[in-house]
This record gives sequence, C-alpha cells and structure tokens, in this order.
Amino acid sequence: MNFGNDGLLKLFIIAIPLFAYFFYKIFRIISNYNSFMDAKTRGKLLFSVSWTSAIIKYSCYFAAFIFFIIALARPYGAPIKSDEEYKGVDIMVLLDTSESMTAIDVKPNRMGVVKQGLKDFLNLLSGDRIGIIVFEKDTFVQCPLTNDYETVDMILDNIYPGMLPVEGTAIGDAIKEGIQRLIEKGEKSRVIILVTDGENLSGMPPIDAARLAQKEGIPVYTVGAGTQQGGPMPEGQDAWGREYYKTYNGQVAITRMDDSELKQVAGITGGKYYSATDPNAFRNIMNDISGMQKNDTKIKSHTKYEENYYIYLFIGIILFITGNILPVRKRT
Repeated sequence: MNFGNDGLLKLFIIAIPLFAYFFYKIFRIISNYNSFMDAKTRGKLLFSVSWTSAIIKYSCYFAAFIFFIIALARPYGAPIKSDEEYKGVDIMVLLDTSESMTAIDVKPNRMGVVKQGLKDFLNLLSGDRIGIIVFEKDTFVQCPLTNDYETVDMILDNIYPGMLPVEGTAIGDAIKEGIQRLIEKGEKSRVIILVTDGENLSGMPPIDAARLAQKEGIPVYTVGAGTQQGGPMPEGQDAWGREYYKTYNGQVAITRMDDSELKQVAGITGGKYYSATDPNAFRNIMNDISGMQKNDTKIKSHTKYEENYYIYLFIGIILFITGNILPVRKRT
C-alpha cells in the first residue's frame, strides 16, 4: 500500500509499545487479584466488573488509534492517469544572491522586492517552462526548467542573499550558464530574465555574454534591483535590538544599483530593461514574452491516486464510539 504521508506511520513505533504496556498492566492486575484473593473475596470486590467487556472496550480504543494513524498517513487507492498538453516559452531566471541584495534602499530589501515580483510572474505563466539559476561569483542551477509552478514558488522561498559560498558577482558568467542550459533543451523560443543590482565584479564581461545570447537568438530581459541612490546593508542587531550595518573604512557602506550595463545587455540581445521598483516590471516582461512564438506542443503524463483515508477514518470513528459506549460493568 502507498501512502501520501508515510512518515506518520512512525507513530506506530510509539503507539504499539504503549498499548502493549497498557494491556500488560491489565494482565498483571488480574493476575495479582487471582494470586492474593480467594474466589469469595474477589467475587465481593469485583462482582460488578466484566473483565471481558473491559478488554473489548480498550481494544476498540487501540484499534481506533491504529486506524486514525493510517488515515492521517493518507493511504492511496487505484492510480488515476491523465495527460496534459502544454506549449510555451522556455524562461531561465538568473537571480543575483550576492550580499548587496540585502540593501534596504527598497522595502523590505532588494531581494524581498525581487522575490515578490517573481512570485507574481509565476501566477501569469501558462504552459511556459521556467528555471532558476542563482549566482554570485559562482553559479548554481537552483531549479531546472519545469512547468511545476508550485515547486518553483517553494524554491523561491528558500533563496536568500549570501547562499553561495564564494562572494562576488559574475553577471557575464551567469548569462553564459543560462544560455548553455537553454541550448541543452533545444527549443526555439527561449528567454533569459536577469535580476541583479548590476554590480559586476568578476568573470566574463556582461557585454561579451550578451553577444553570445544574441548569436543564439536568446533575448535577455534585465531587471535592476535597487536604486541609484543606494542603501546600507544590514548586518545584525546589537544587544538592545538596534540594527547595525556593514561598514567600510569606518563608514557605513552604501551599495548603489548600476543599470548601465544592464541596459546595454538588454539592447544587444533584443530584450528590454526594467526596474524592480516598477510594480509592473514582471507583468510587462510577461506581455513581451506572450507575443513570442510558442514551442511545439508537448504531452506530460500525470499519475494521481484515489484518496482512501476516509474509509480508515470512518472505521476509526466507529471503533472509538463503540469503546465509549461499551460498559465495563456487568448487567444486573
């Protein structure tokens, strides 16, 4: 039998020994009565107790508990297969996770604004595949191309500034990695969305990477995170709960968004530049993408299972009610 939450079956590890101990104690009580009392005395003290009814009563409780655990584990029934047709554009998001994305020149911070924009963007997709590459000095494929938007949304929740081990921002390398991942899939309609504060510090020059994207016919839409006025980067709180910030040469470090290269990258590749401070930035990108030719229709097979938990839940309820109403006293 397959279960949706099979981890809950571990409750049996606790439940079965407890109930075994409980029944053992009942057995010991009965044995002690038989050992230390004669039949006449036992009859006077325990004349109204039906040990058979008591055992049945608590057996019902035990069985009900077992069925409740099985119901919580969501036992599956017969498989239900279905096919889903989809077609769209392959979209690779390049998301800067450098420390500068913690800057608070926008509220709550640069990363917070960007992640909310990407979540809104996910809600606009239909049939398109989307993937995420996070980057600093190194790049990492956080999510390969997929049209499972719920999974992408959960992955976004777990992305944060400084998550990669090597600091520094290599925008050109990220663009190159995004191009390679899209080429591997061999689709015609492909787009890169580059989200960064524009501070390139190492690796391939972004302009060179843009020319590679142009050669492959992949437009790069760039989104600048932050403002040109810039803002400080929170580093923690002191003992009194006051925020303190990263410093440089004894002064609070201010990181400013540089969009000059981002505009050039977008222009070279046939994409567009947007600012993350614009609440419609990602919606405008979606409007541009929706006008592109869709990739060929594909069929994705899904297998779901019938939910059978209610059967076990119903049996558990019946057993629990039976245990409650079953008397342990003999009828007189």
